Amino acid sequence: PRMKETSGWQQVFSSPRLDWVIERVALNAKVLGGALGDHDKMVAVASCTEIILWALQADGNGSEIGVFHLGVPVEALFFVGNQLIATSHTGKIGVWNAVTKHWQVSVGVTISRLSPNCPWKLPSHPHPQIQDVVPINSYDAAGTFLLLGCNNGSIYYVDVQKFPLRMKDNDLLVTELYRDPTEDAVTALSVYLT
Repeated sequence: PRMKETSGWQQVFSSPRLDWVIERVALNAKVLGGALGDHDKMVAVASCTEIILWALQADGNGSEIGVFHLGVPVEALFFVGNQLIATSHTGKIGVWNAVTKHWQVSVGVTISRLSPNCPWKLPSHPHPQIQDVVPINSYDAAGTFLLLGCNNGSIYYVDVQKFPLRMKDNDLLVTELYRDPTEDAVTALSVYLT
C-alpha cells in the first residue's frame, strides 16, 4: 500500500487488534517537520479515557508513538497543526506536542476567583485561589490557536504551537479571550483567519 495521490480508497495502515471499541479517530495527513520527518502522517484513536497515537510512513508501516490517558471520557479528538488535541465536556484538555513529544493534560479550563473567606482582598499566597472547571461546549482551530466555547459564556484559547505552561503549577495555559456579559453558554464556534 502506498500513500500517493490516487483515486478511490486504499488501505495504508492497519492497527494491531485493540481490546476496546474505537469511539473517536483523528487523522493528520501532513506533518511538516514532524517527529519522524517531513513525510509523516499520524492517526489517533480514542475510547473512553484512553488514546493511542501512531506515526505512519509512506511504505505503509506504522509505529506506536504512545498511549495517553485523559482521565475523563474523550469527547473530541483532532489535530491542530501537528499537535494532537483531546477534549472532554468536563473541561479537561490533553495535548500531545509533536516537537517535545510530551503529553500534557490540563486540570481543565479553569477560572480563578477569590476565596469566599476573604473575597474583598487579593490573596497574599496562591492557596486562597479556587480553580473552577468550566465545561467545554464547542471548539474550533484557527492556525495554531485552539478556541474553546464554554458553559460560562467565555471563549478561551491556547496557542498549541507554543505549548504554554503556567509557572505556578506547570498546567497548560488557557487564556480567556471573550466573556459574554450575560454568561450564556457558547454552543458553537466557527473561526476563519485571513
